Amino acid sequence: MLLITVTRPDSENILRNMLQACSRKAYAVSVFFTGQGVQSLANHDVLTALSEAAEAVACADSWKEVFEHDCPVTSGSQTDHSRLIGEAAQVVSL
Repeated sequence: MLLITVTRPDSENILRNMLQACSRKAYAVSVFFTGQGVQSLANHDVLTALSEAAEAVACADSWKEVFEHDCPVTSGSQTDHSRLIGEAAQVVSL
C-alpha cells in the first residue's frame, strides 16, 4: 500500500494524478491530510479521485483550523497517520 501524506494546499494536481495512476494499476493507496493540506479537500476533483483510495483521513485539528463544516473524509488524528505509515509499503509526502 502507498500512503500519500498531504501537507501543502497546492498539491492538488499531483495528488489527483497519483490517485488516478494507482487506480489504473489497481495499486492500493491511502491518503492522510494534515496542516494546510486539508485545503485540498475543498477541490471537487480531489474528492472524486479519492473515491478510489482505500482510506482517506484528515487531521481533525487541522480541519477545524481551516473549515467550519463537516469533513468530507474520515476525521482522525496523528495516531491514524502513524497507523497508516505502519501499514504502508511506501510513503510519499506532498
